[in-house]
Amino acid sequence: MKTIIVATDYSNAASNALSYAAELANVINAKLVLFNVYHLNIHASNARLSPDKIDQMIKNNELRLQELADETAQKYNLSVNWYSKMANTVEELEAYATTNPVDLVVMGMETNLMEYRLFGNTTTAAIHRLKFPVLVVPNEVPYKKLERVLYACEYKYLEKDNHLDLLKDLARKYNAQLQVLHVETKAKEPALANNQFISNVDNLMEDVEHTYNFVESSSIAKGIEKGVNEYNANLLVMVPHKAGFLESLMKGSVTREMTLKTRVPLLVLPNL
Repeated sequence: MKTIIVATDYSNAASNALSYAAELANVINAKLVLFNVYHLNIHASNARLSPDKIDQMIKNNELRLQELADETAQKYNLSVNWYSKMANTVEELEAYATTNPVDLVVMGMETNLMEYRLFGNTTTAAIHRLKFPVLVVPNEVPYKKLERVLYACEYKYLEKDNHLDLLKDLARKYNAQLQVLHVETKAKEPALANNQFISNVDNLMEDVEHTYNFVESSSIAKGIEKGVNEYNANLLVMVPHKAGFLESLMKGSVTREMTLKTRVPLLVLPNL
C-alpha cells in the first residue's frame, strides 16, 4: 500500500478517521492525502456572492486544509498532501482515482445519527460505487493496534482473481490474529459443505495464518455482529457482492447494514 486517501469535512467523525488513518499509515509506511470536497452553503448561494467573494472562500478552505495537512505531518511524522474541490464527494473520488494512486480510502461515520439509517450517506454511497478499498471508522472508536481481524466470508461470491491482498497484508504487518467467519442461516449446514468452505479458504489464505468460526443465526448481519462480539475483533472485513434484484429487495445490503451498525472499523474490499 502506498497512498491512503482520508476524506475530511472537518467534523468530529472526520477528525477521528484522520487520526486512525495516520496511525495506520505509520505502520504500513504509506503517505496520506487529505481529500476535501465541499459545496457552497445555502446562505452563500442565496446571497449570490461575487466571484471575488467565492474565490476568497475557496482560498480560505484551502488554507485550512493546508494547515491540517501540516499539523498531521508534524504530529505523525508522515508525508501528507491535500486535495480540495467544489464537487460531489463520491464522483470526485472516482475522478481523482483515474489519474492518481488510491490504495485505500478512509472515511468517518456518524453512526449515532438516525437520518443516516433512513437515507444513507456519503460513506455508504462510496462503498456501493467505488472500486477500491474503503475503511469506515465509527466516530466514537479510537485507533487501536490491529490484534484481532475478523473476515466475514461468503466464498461462493468471491471473484476468482480476488486474492484479498490488502487483508493479508494488514494481518502480516500487524502480526494480527485473523479469523474467518462464516454465518450459517440454515438450521445446520452439512459438514461436507463446511469442509469444502475450509478447503477453499485455506487455498486462498495459504500465505497467512488464520482460524475459523461458524456461527448460526437467523440473518447474516446478526451473525456477523455475534462473531465480532465473540472474537472481540478490532477490525471487521467484508467483500460485498451484487445480490439479485429480488434478494436485494427482500434482504437489503448486509454491508450497508453493518456499516451503519458497526462499533469496530469496517474494511470493505471491492470484489475485483
